[in-house]
Amino acid sequence: MDRLDDEDIGIIWARHYPKRAERASSMSLCVTLALIIKHRAKSVDHYNDWPSKLQHALAAAHVPREQFDTVGKRVKRRAYIVMSP
Repeated sequence: MDRLDDEDIGIIWARHYPKRAERASSMSLCVTLALIIKHRAKSVDHYNDWPSKLQHALAAAHVPREQFDTVGKRVKRRAYIVMSP
């Protein structure tokens, strides 16, 4: 499988983020893209702090921070619900 370019991530995100509430497939895709962005942020060498690394990765992919955070909050809520006794 070929690696997704940052530009491709941004295009796919822009297409699916607005549909995430009504389509589970769009939400799953946004979650997957968010994980890819987080992974790429970890490998950014020219910043030492996490917020700067993440902002760099988000800017490269043209993904707004607010949208990224919205998807992340939903993932954390679902993980808590699934893992709760």
